Amino acid sequence: MSKYVIFDIDGTLNQTDLYAVEAYMKALQKRNIQATRRDIIECIGLSPASIIERLLGPLDEEEIQLWTYDIKKFEFELMTEKAKSFEGVEEMLSALKALGYKLAICSNAFFDHIEQVLSVIGIRSFFDEIGSLEWGNNKEEVLQYLMEKIEFEQACMVGDRMFDIQAARENGLPVIGCAYGYAPEEIQEADIVVKAPGEIVQAVKVLI
Repeated sequence: MSKYVIFDIDGTLNQTDLYAVEAYMKALQKRNIQATRRDIIECIGLSPASIIERLLGPLDEEEIQLWTYDIKKFEFELMTEKAKSFEGVEEMLSALKALGYKLAICSNAFFDHIEQVLSVIGIRSFFDEIGSLEWGNNKEEVLQYLMEKIEFEQACMVGDRMFDIQAARENGLPVIGCAYGYAPEEIQEADIVVKAPGEIVQAVKVLI
């Protein structure tokens, strides 16, 4: 059986702010809603429904569909031009694969969005399995379903937000917290905290 390293995407692998902040600003300005860069950064990694609740409040179904259309449009336009992974991510993933680890994604995003992001930043080929929001109502449920789906001897979670830590704890996995991500204050209770992607390989060796 395999050893799996399960990754969050935004703030862990993907420098989401490079395009998402501008995309969300455009969509909010279209609706005459004011938000700061920090407001949007704090939403990175949340589910689409949670982002809507935080930035816009209650919306009817038509408004949700229009918002979703705008965000997808603006993000795709900006992503293709600006998106990239954190420095050292590709080398780290390559090193883990060379050591025999299998890699998976556990994300609060939907499958199509995950595929798009991984492809645009050039790391899709590293991943053996993708756990998306279609698999549960939150990251804890997505991770639970992912663990039921894959065959593994040992596994650990890697993420940059408190819900990555919570999902790992709820499912009995050790967890690596990424202090280079978007909420370093949230991941201090991780089993190991890393300051750069290059430190993840050694942390994985320690935990599994």
